[in-house]
Amino acid sequence: MATIVTETNHSLKSDIANLATATTQFFRRYAVLLIIVFGILIRLPLTFLPLTYSVTDTWRQADTASIAHNFMDGGNIVYPQIDWGGKGPGYVEAEFQLFPFIVSKLYKVFGEQAGLGRLVSLLFTTGAFAFFYLLARRLSGLKAGLWALFFLVISPLSIRYSVAFMPEATVFFFYITALYFFDRWLEKETLLLLLMAATSTALAILVKPTSIHIGLIFLLLLLNRHRLAVLKRWDLWLFAISTLLPGILWYLHARNLYLEYGNTFGVISGGDSKLGNFSYWLSPGFYLNLARLDLKWIFGAAGIIPFLIGLGVVIRKRQQMLLIFGIIVIPIYYMIVARYAQAEWGIQYHIYALPYAAIGVGIGLDWLFKQLKHQLSIRSLIRSPYILLGIATLAFVVVISIQIYRSELLVPVAQPLAECAKSVAYLVPEDSRIIVGTESVANENGTPNNYQEPNIFFYSHRYGWSLPADWYTPDNVEQFRQEGAGYLVMPDDHIVPALTDYLQVNTSQIGPGVESGCGIYQFKKIN
Repeated sequence: MATIVTETNHSLKSDIANLATATTQFFRRYAVLLIIVFGILIRLPLTFLPLTYSVTDTWRQADTASIAHNFMDGGNIVYPQIDWGGKGPGYVEAEFQLFPFIVSKLYKVFGEQAGLGRLVSLLFTTGAFAFFYLLARRLSGLKAGLWALFFLVISPLSIRYSVAFMPEATVFFFYITALYFFDRWLEKETLLLLLMAATSTALAILVKPTSIHIGLIFLLLLLNRHRLAVLKRWDLWLFAISTLLPGILWYLHARNLYLEYGNTFGVISGGDSKLGNFSYWLSPGFYLNLARLDLKWIFGAAGIIPFLIGLGVVIRKRQQMLLIFGIIVIPIYYMIVARYAQAEWGIQYHIYALPYAAIGVGIGLDWLFKQLKHQLSIRSLIRSPYILLGIATLAFVVVISIQIYRSELLVPVAQPLAECAKSVAYLVPEDSRIIVGTESVANENGTPNNYQEPNIFFYSHRYGWSLPADWYTPDNVEQFRQEGAGYLVMPDDHIVPALTDYLQVNTSQIGPGVESGCGIYQFKKIN
């Protein structure tokens, strides 16, 4: 009897070992593909959502979609157009609008559908996943690379912007490919790899100038390897010039668009200020806000545990210098763009932290699970604190991601504005210019602010002026009226008494009314 039990136990252990080996071989062969497919599948439902969904990004998506619409109508990629440009053509100072230009080309083939823009973002995201894995595997090994990729796929911030009608997925792709090709060049130092790194970096800077901080990471990597001898390398000087020159030329051109037409997203001139100052840097609240946002959106709370473990492993071994320098530079970047980085409505500025966070988490999880190397029995695995911590971490991140997915990405925040826009499209002639009131102010605590609300313009396909909340005066409204505005649209009921008196004398209310979230006032003819 004892012999039978012993043989049974031996057979069971052998079956478990064979199953583990087969499972390991399967995942080694298909794990990357399975993780990426999983990432695509959990994002697909978001591609079918209208642009009115998402808590703080609806206006950004509407602006980007309006640029794509105007490109489709015969616009030029070097002259991006918004809808709130007053009586002018709406040319705007903006980043290089590669993403909406690509979307506009798809519009010509498949018709204007918001889902196409989301799918373009998903395609860029898929490419970013692939290159990120290649980078993470180079830096930390096969298993840690897989853990890093899985964490990147489920990170709430990654999910949020991977299908947004915004350029974040586009710049993330170029940012990741720039890191990958430059890291490979450090090893091989071939001209082709340097050219690929330069192209990716230049495109990242063109799409979002905030990605220029990657240059500091590259410089630290070069100084770490070659010291001051890098100053004598002609190929590196050529690399620097080729990455910066396209962006310099574009943003000078964009500034000229602002100077001539007066419209801007606040990239260089006018608009709002993203820059930090001592009032931010000396405030504990600033750093607490950064920590809170990263803990929620990047780490899903529990992800910080394996990240700190991974960071400890990296610092002890001093091998993954790209990760170390990334972790050093990102806080400096946050301080530069402090006004946006510390606010929920500026969370998109945190996407550059994702690759470094994910690699750190991957290294930490790999370390945790390596502690189980010699624990083959099911009972030992269950009792192991390492496996419990690893599984609990991943489970908690998934739960947080699902909760954020439901509560922040599946909310039709801008639906009332889209409904009002339908009334505008029905009641306002196509060739008429409108004024749209907003809840944002033009000057926030002494700092210029981007107050434009593009949703009503975009969904009604009407053009005109945005009216910030601190410009709700008869004089400002009358000025726009004199310039050609035929209608005033007030999607809220915050009309000051002086403006109420002006509207009673000079307009007729033809819309559902401000009580219903859509006051449409037609100006009487000027005698």
